[in-house]
Amino acid sequence: MEFRKIQFTGRSSYIVSLPKKWVMEQGLKQGDVVPLSINPDGSITIYPREPKEISEKNVLKISREYSPDMTVRLVISAYIQGYDVLEIEFAEEMPIYKVKIRKILQSLPGVEIILDESHRMVAKSLLDESEINLAELLSRIQSLVISMLGDLELLIGSKDDEEILRDINDLENELDRFYFLIIRAVNRLLTKRGVTEESGIIRRSFDLLGILFIVRNIERIGDHIMRIAENPDSIDVPYLKKKFNEMMGQIEERNLGRIDQLMLELKEKIRSIDYRQSIAMESYRRILEYLENIGETIINMSLS
Repeated sequence: MEFRKIQFTGRSSYIVSLPKKWVMEQGLKQGDVVPLSINPDGSITIYPREPKEISEKNVLKISREYSPDMTVRLVISAYIQGYDVLEIEFAEEMPIYKVKIRKILQSLPGVEIILDESHRMVAKSLLDESEINLAELLSRIQSLVISMLGDLELLIGSKDDEEILRDINDLENELDRFYFLIIRAVNRLLTKRGVTEESGIIRRSFDLLGILFIVRNIERIGDHIMRIAENPDSIDVPYLKKKFNEMMGQIEERNLGRIDQLMLELKEKIRSIDYRQSIAMESYRRILEYLENIGETIINMSLS
């Protein structure tokens, strides 16, 4: 690491000299303009030239070597890794594969199928990455989980309401869509030369990893709400709502004292649950454990 002295020039400017060797290696000269970014942690990054925004393309070659489910996983993987264009080439006529792939492409946020031929499909992401705000996306998935819990409370009271069960399933599918979108947004931010997300919850690069852990646990919570809905039993849904909202609020607030209190409350509650009593009680306990995981992640994010 090199150290350079800050100098004052003119009436109101501060300057720091650049290493001559670095300037020569980058082919720069006096008068050139170099981009810089101010990072969430207060540091400044200087680039030798303006980074180009490249529309990345991924080509998947599909044969019967893979199962239809595997091809769906590959499509999802390409999406969350941030590829803008996905071209899928089929080794032969594969109608079942195409149906599954078409269905998943239509469910991914911002994706449009622009070509659909017998041996080839092309999908393109029309998302404006600059308009994605992680705080807003987290707020959206929080509201989805609360809606699922509200429906679950009604379902437990009625026991056999198929319409409520369908609604919980629809909400869970919507939760998955936003889960994929958040992972994609975080991956795009991590691959940029500087973290420029300005939602208020990203204060350093490590926070992006924290968001990945948090949304993964929320996605699992959604799965277990669906599992309870399919195997209903009497559980304390209002308690889940309250603790879920309280823990989500700490993503931005990061009050270590309050997080500590929440973690102790959750630990005591988990110990009191007989998870062998029913499938619903087992999932109830798992949801509380996922809330604990979120709390641990927020603690790590707080130490910035």
